[in-house]
Amino acid sequence: MSESSIESRFGRSIAVVVGIDKYESGIPPLKTAANDARRLANMLAENHDFEVRLFLDEDASHERLLNLLTEQLPQDLDSDDRLIFYFAGHGVALDGDDGPNGYLLPQDARRGEEDSYLFMPLVHDALLALPVRHALIIMDSCFSGAFRWAATRSIVWMPDVVHEERFDRFVKDPAWQVITSTAHDQEAMDQLSSGSLGTRPDQDGHSPFALALFEALEGKGDVVPAEGGDGLITATELYLYLESRLQPETMEEGTRQTPGLWPLSRHDKGEFVFAVPGQELNLP
Repeated sequence: MSESSIESRFGRSIAVVVGIDKYESGIPPLKTAANDARRLANMLAENHDFEVRLFLDEDASHERLLNLLTEQLPQDLDSDDRLIFYFAGHGVALDGDDGPNGYLLPQDARRGEEDSYLFMPLVHDALLALPVRHALIIMDSCFSGAFRWAATRSIVWMPDVVHEERFDRFVKDPAWQVITSTAHDQEAMDQLSSGSLGTRPDQDGHSPFALALFEALEGKGDVVPAEGGDGLITATELYLYLESRLQPETMEEGTRQTPGLWPLSRHDKGEFVFAVPGQELNLP
């Protein structure tokens, strides 16, 4: 089995990739978000056969993203499809009654004007209403863990070996999972000054989270079974790899960045899955 065999289990594989550097209106620009989004979009299209819709900088305005979430995607997607939604940009967390109120900042957000932000529960509800069978939401922004307040309890568990029967259940059952680059009270690092995670000073910059994500999707995220992998990368394996890379790397910078993995309310026994590029699935 290969990536094409995974593709055959779904109607379409769609990826919505958002990256915003060029903030204005009192909000400082970022250095790596758009570059991260471009590279991820290319990787998902070329290595994992996704139809990619890329929104960079001015294309990621409040109106455009809101229309995408509430009008375009609900009309375009079907119950047999699967979706990745990736956001790289600024995020903020403001105190709320039941925990922090998280916001994603579109390109035209205005500092101090909450009505120009995207409320994370609104994004959560819009995504959760989509008719797809599998959804993986990846947030690389400051305070992205505030998305947890709109999600359910964290569950991180992976069997030592994935058998074909379990793989069948992974792809047939609903999978609704969220991976965030930070906890609810943490800022995401835009770029490691040390050039860690495989970068060189003369390379185009990427965030530490994005670099670890690229490594994982290239094959290093195939961590089960421990003695060599099986050609399958699940969302849980992605998280385990991200956590193992980000914790020591960012602590060397004098800070701490803790990724998170949560199921949403529509999640059942499924897992969002990828095949290792160029490798056959080897499941007992």
